[in-house]
Amino acid sequence: MNRNRKTLFWDLTIKLEAFTHTVPVPFAVYYAIITQKMEPNHWKIFIALCLVFATGIGLLGTFVRHLLLKYLFAKIEKMKQVSEFSIPLSQEEKEYAKSVKILLFRYPLIEAIIIVIRWLSGVIPISLLFFYLVEYTPSVARSAIFTFVMIAPISFVTYYFISESAIRNLFDLPQFKNVELQERDIPKFNYFTRILVAFFSLAALPFVIFSYILYSLATGEIAVKDPMIPIVTVSFIFIIPLIVCSYVVAKSVNEGLNETSRSLGELAKGNFDVIVTPKSSDDFAKQAFYLNSVIGTLKNMYAEIRNLNEGLEEKVTLRTDELNQSLIDISKLKVQQDGDYYLIYQLLNPFAIQDTKSKQFMVDHFLRQKKSFEFKNQKYEIGGDINISHTIYLNEQKYLLFVNADAMGKSMQGAGGALVFGSVFQSIVQRTKTDPGFKNQCPEDWLRSNLQELQLIFETFNGTMLVSLSMGLIEENTGKFFFLNAEHPMIVLLRNGKANFLYPIVSYRKLGTLGALPIKEVNEFQLQPHDILFIGSDGKDDLLTKNEEGEWEVLSEDENFLEIVENTKGNLDSIISEIDSIGQVIDDISIIRISYKTE
Repeated sequence: MNRNRKTLFWDLTIKLEAFTHTVPVPFAVYYAIITQKMEPNHWKIFIALCLVFATGIGLLGTFVRHLLLKYLFAKIEKMKQVSEFSIPLSQEEKEYAKSVKILLFRYPLIEAIIIVIRWLSGVIPISLLFFYLVEYTPSVARSAIFTFVMIAPISFVTYYFISESAIRNLFDLPQFKNVELQERDIPKFNYFTRILVAFFSLAALPFVIFSYILYSLATGEIAVKDPMIPIVTVSFIFIIPLIVCSYVVAKSVNEGLNETSRSLGELAKGNFDVIVTPKSSDDFAKQAFYLNSVIGTLKNMYAEIRNLNEGLEEKVTLRTDELNQSLIDISKLKVQQDGDYYLIYQLLNPFAIQDTKSKQFMVDHFLRQKKSFEFKNQKYEIGGDINISHTIYLNEQKYLLFVNADAMGKSMQGAGGALVFGSVFQSIVQRTKTDPGFKNQCPEDWLRSNLQELQLIFETFNGTMLVSLSMGLIEENTGKFFFLNAEHPMIVLLRNGKANFLYPIVSYRKLGTLGALPIKEVNEFQLQPHDILFIGSDGKDDLLTKNEEGEWEVLSEDENFLEIVENTKGNLDSIISEIDSIGQVIDDISIIRISYKTE
């Protein structure tokens, strides 16, 4: 433990003090040189004061860091390690362990506050002593104020992010393994606030310097003849804090994404024992709680299905003993494959939910996956298409929520994408239903934020798992329709017997597309009584038919579906029958039919 403390101390000290002496200090020195006119003797006194206080405060800050880490690790050493065979912790020991973990979350903020105090403790005494030893100089007083305003914010941001990154590994210590915190226990510092503070700290540096240069030019206090020289010099020096601040912010985001990606990767491999550990005070900590809840549910379902599958394998073995060896090998392989398919089916099936309660809307789902298999004398299907609909409340207004998604890939690959999408989307829905903070959103913000959250999660698969979708919210009382499209077939509106596409104002890239633009605009449309919406995947449009020469060809005409909807008057069963009569469906097909104020 002592070795860990020393390693962390030197890692933090080198990084933090190196930043202080390569970014803020050069800025402050150059700033003082160009804005002060002094006698040589006065300069000597001023420089001597700066060196003494800078060295002293730097050493004092390092000593304070040493004491803080010593105090923190002393509290960690007092924590009791819990193993499988040890006595459970008492309530007092649990509360102590929680307090230590919360202190670890707050340590970056302590470092950030200390550096601000350090600058304040240097600027004020240097100015006062200079006034006492030499004379009161207004330009020195103004320079001190402007120096603190431009240096303190960038130092606060950089110290916070570097410290947060350095202590991440401490959360993996055995003492913290079984220390559970609630979401409300972790200090909140979300990325909206982080980026806002980082932008302000970067903007403060050039703004303060250029402002004071202009002021010095106007009053004749500037110490250089050509003002373009300090302006160009400051512009070049500004590149250093810009790079450093951008790097530490980007690294913070990347570490959070890597932690989530690692957990989802293990989950995709079938490891349901993975635990997502919150290691920061940002949005990824909140996401970790929701992922752990989903993983726990999947783990229980997997255990039940595995027990069923193991019992079935024994029966299959007994029945195939009478066959020859080659038939035994083939049968085992087939049973194992169908068992895997059945496992995926059982995991995926609970997410394809139709949970709507509405007097204004009638919702019907149709889903037929391309890959079909037989398990325990029952036929099942798996694929990448999924239909989900719910009734939710936003700002005390009732909404019908729907999503029709199509994960790229055939059979197992597509089903894997649909499984990840369904688990994350259902966690979002349950979060909206149970967390008051998520209910107080307008429908546009709800769609934007959640589609962006899904995009960030699927980006962690590095482009290997893509999902197209149409997702929307319809207000129960007014019929106001809000929807988003991500490279999915367009929604069809049947109104007064005429079918037309609802062309979106903006369509986004598939979920998981690397470099996709952020979600900004939401499409809106006003429904009228007796309107019927059809939201479906591309399986309804891609049909294998024979041309006039008797050769097989793929018919991919979106307009054919409009004609089918009109001919069948929007009857879902008749639509499916008409599609099957035209040609062979070569992909998963899924359709959600939503009728508004119809009998």
